[in-house]
Amino acid sequence: MGVTKEYTETHAHIPFLEGKSSTGRLGIDIHATAGKGDVGFCNTWTLEISVSQPVRVYAGMPIGQLIYFVVDGEIGVKYGDKKSAKYNARTIKPVESMMWKNFEKA
Repeated sequence: MGVTKEYTETHAHIPFLEGKSSTGRLGIDIHATAGKGDVGFCNTWTLEISVSQPVRVYAGMPIGQLIYFVVDGEIGVKYGDKKSAKYNARTIKPVESMMWKNFEKA
């Protein structure tokens, strides 16, 4: 796992996290399942880094990019305002799965 150096905020767009083609050619993938963000997500991004061969990765090396898509229509509830939002705490470290919170009693 890893985490982005950059903190991002999105209030009116849907963010998509993608790997860079140059690092993909080295066999580095930065996410397996969590490439789409939510409108209202304000934090760093935890990366699900995997490699298909031995490769050297350096701190600060650009391995991903964010693409923002315009929302067509009104945004009902932004991620940061959801009671069920589990990843709001600002962090500079990778965040483990909090799926267990889906089963907490209110």
